[in-house]
Amino acid sequence: MLHLIATEHGADLATAVADQMVYNAVREGTAAQRVSLQSRHGMRCQHLTRAIRLMEETIETPLAPRAIAEQLDISTRQLERLFGKYLNTSPKRYIVEMRLHRARNLIVQTEQSITQIAMACGFNWTSHFSKVFRSHSGTSPITQRTTLA
Repeated sequence: MLHLIATEHGADLATAVADQMVYNAVREGTAAQRVSLQSRHGMRCQHLTRAIRLMEETIETPLAPRAIAEQLDISTRQLERLFGKYLNTSPKRYIVEMRLHRARNLIVQTEQSITQIAMACGFNWTSHFSKVFRSHSGTSPITQRTTLA
């Protein structure tokens, strides 16, 4: 099924569907349903795993990388090095991408207003959310919703 979606609609949509279905391989009935952070990112760094978990838990009120580093008892520079080494990005970019990924899911899967989605993803202003969304996806949140509806 995912191959068909990728062929007809592109790899990004197939990946989004797989993420939504929490599907990465055929599993035993007793196996855990959620994919662990370590498996999802292919790393075993405890500081990075804890940082990502903290980012996910605070998505509605995102923490600055400095605050995340303080909670992990490491320097901001060390946090930046870990993100660069294992994920080839910065903590700030990772947070933005995570928030936009959640926003795309909410746009497609819910009837929430764009304002509600912006707030749920940690954006205080709908105009700022729309600007960031458009700069990353090439389309506005409203266009995204009508295109995929």
